[in-house]
Amino acid sequence: MNKLLKGHRPGELTVFTGPTGSGKTTFMSEYSLDLAMQGVSTLWGSFEIRNVRLAKMMLTQFAQKSFGEYLSEFDHWADKFENLPIYFMNFYGQEDLKKVIDTMSHAVYVHDIQHVIIDNLQFMMGMDTHMDRFWKQDLVVSAFRKFASVNNCHVTLVMHPRKEKDSDMLQNASIFGGVKASQEADNILILQDRRLTSQRGKKFLQVGCL
Repeated sequence: MNKLLKGHRPGELTVFTGPTGSGKTTFMSEYSLDLAMQGVSTLWGSFEIRNVRLAKMMLTQFAQKSFGEYLSEFDHWADKFENLPIYFMNFYGQEDLKKVIDTMSHAVYVHDIQHVIIDNLQFMMGMDTHMDRFWKQDLVVSAFRKFASVNNCHVTLVMHPRKEKDSDMLQNASIFGGVKASQEADNILILQDRRLTSQRGKKFLQVGCL
């Protein structure tokens, strides 16, 4: 994927979507590890999975082995993992957008963050039932787009797709909400999971650079 995207590109916004349970977080974890191993300072905003669980998954991916079988090697790999330029926001569940943006700005200043992952954007929407959700989502997407440009930092937004028939392939228009997300994005990644419709179906990544 690095070849397709021509490497890490600062100042851009990537939107990543895929069916529920298709492995979006697992994929982003693997991809962020790859970038971090190349020296790209990364900040994770994991609002759906607690940081301890995410870090455990990333450590297993990093070592490429299960520590249930190789417990004696845990300290070795944990020390190597700790040296990677990966940081985690201390948030979980619904969170105020301004607080998240402020945290990102502080991290860029202190840790020279080059890549921010928000998993996922729906947790920035708040609980205000009086505001149109599509309009609110457009505001949130615009805020992250502005942050990426102003701070010359790549931002990846994980977003849920709209409800589609399992038989239908996801498209750019499948991204939940209005068209703002696809309009603002420099890159759109869609994790297609054809295993939902066929025993021989495969999972693959569709990459679009706009």
